[in-house]
Amino acid sequence: MKEDTKKFLKELFSGGYRASAIGMALAIAIFIGFFLGYFLDNYFGTNYIFKIIGLIMGIIAGFRNVYLMGKKLEK
Repeated sequence: MKEDTKKFLKELFSGGYRASAIGMALAIAIFIGFFLGYFLDNYFGTNYIFKIIGLIMGIIAGFRNVYLMGKKLEK
């Protein structure tokens, strides 16, 4: 395999790794926030209030992680 092809494939796979890491960080933060809200709802006996709060906090945390990772990759 030519050196140019090897270099191209290496850059391509490293970019795919970065994209999947960013996506997983976003999804995991959202799920963690939702499940914490779910457990708090069960503990306190409320219907949906903690689920909604947990989901919103998870979304905020996930997008914060995406922003910080993007800034880190920019450097």
